Amino acid sequence: MEKHEVKLIGVPETMLIPLWAKAQETKRDDSIIKDFKALEMIEKIDYDFSIFGSYDEFYKTQVAIAGRTKILDDLTREYIKKNPKGTIINMGAGLDTRPTRIDIKDANWYDIDLAEGISIRKKFINETDQHKFIEKSLFDYQWIDLIDKRENVLFIAEGIFMYFSMEQLKELFKKLADNFTNSHIIFEAMDPLAVGNAKRHESVKKLKTKSEFLSGFKSGKEVEIFDHRLKFTGEWYHMDIGGKRWKGLRFFSIIPRFKRMAKIIEIKIN
Repeated sequence: MEKHEVKLIGVPETMLIPLWAKAQETKRDDSIIKDFKALEMIEKIDYDFSIFGSYDEFYKTQVAIAGRTKILDDLTREYIKKNPKGTIINMGAGLDTRPTRIDIKDANWYDIDLAEGISIRKKFINETDQHKFIEKSLFDYQWIDLIDKRENVLFIAEGIFMYFSMEQLKELFKKLADNFTNSHIIFEAMDPLAVGNAKRHESVKKLKTKSEFLSGFKSGKEVEIFDHRLKFTGEWYHMDIGGKRWKGLRFFSIIPRFKRMAKIIEIKIN
């Protein structure tokens, strides 16, 4: 089988972690999600995924990624059900395969990422008039000019915001508020205790190139201080999904701070 070589440095390399986790999850009888496209991709990408070790070494990452994926899938389906012709913008899309996993109906979907990610994505997923790729940094705000609809948009940011500083996030959120109305942002966040501690993360620390966690939120309520047009509307916790798959860690979920270490936050842009 022909393998596709990948050359990823720094944060872009982290996109391989969720791809591997979702592929491994798909093989399980007790899987939280199924992602057959991810399984196909890891079989064709020339990368030593064995660095992540056995399931016993990787299980926390795998269950967390499967949990966050289910939460974001459910929230996206809910949006599409209400807005079958809506607009969805996947920020820092990496190798996410959500449009192949759920029915996006007549919604317009945009995947935004750096050239490295889009280049690999094009090898496995076809770009169409309905599902478009934008090869730009999130902070190159020219991408906004490529979005036709500016109201009632759903933004998704999975596994990316923790690699940006708080100043970068504040700038990004304000820019979104400047250009979009009546829209929602659903994004993954870590607790501030994780900032600067990627070296202790069971998967990130094993990557060939090092990346660091630069931001975290104890609560999504903290995002409101970025701009008066931003309103915290809810959050969901990775540890609420997976049950016994968390092994002994699940008993620590009775500690609120521990349970909220990894979460999905929803923000409304008024």
